[in-house]
Amino acid sequence: MGITKIAVVERDAPRRERLRSMLSEQPDFVVTVACAPEQFWEHLKTTAVEVVLLDLGLLDVSGLDLITRIRSGYPAISCIAHTLFETPSTVFAALRAGAAGYLIKDSTPTDLLRSLRTLHDGGAPLTARIARMLVYEYHRHEECPLSERELEILQAISNGMSYKEAGSELSLSPHTVHTHVKNINEKLQVSGRKEALAVARKRGWVKSPTPV
Repeated sequence: MGITKIAVVERDAPRRERLRSMLSEQPDFVVTVACAPEQFWEHLKTTAVEVVLLDLGLLDVSGLDLITRIRSGYPAISCIAHTLFETPSTVFAALRAGAAGYLIKDSTPTDLLRSLRTLHDGGAPLTARIARMLVYEYHRHEECPLSERELEILQAISNGMSYKEAGSELSLSPHTVHTHVKNINEKLQVSGRKEALAVARKRGWVKSPTPV
């Protein structure tokens, strides 16, 4: 197993010491710590760094700006955002700034170590909640291939209507509704309307029926 040189940039002293202690106990990690960006830049003058575990909540400079600066001046260094925040806007901002991973500070030591080793193995360190959120956001914003009429029909079916009732609601014959449903299934590459509804609800294209 190769050695990974890690710098921890963390403003909170107790957490910084816990991270230093935990990481230093690992035979495959060499660790340096800094409480402020100025100390980190001083470290870089004399210490080789491959990975930066970076607190986004730094006091004197934006953690996002620091990621951008590191990636610009030292493209070989991988930055991992380490924060309490897991809102989509913060996650995507960190990734756009150049972060190679995004970890939440309440992660267990085991999860943190596994994530850091994932980076060494060529993966992207993400806590499970962040990974699920990214998948959800991807699907939510994925372009919908259905026409407005097809969405209306799918919504009517989602509301519990039969083909006949949906046709009556939308001034269409049951045969026309059936044809539209076949087209919906083909576009979504599913085998039936139940699967089509599952996909459309998951991606936010139609609403689930409101419980009575």
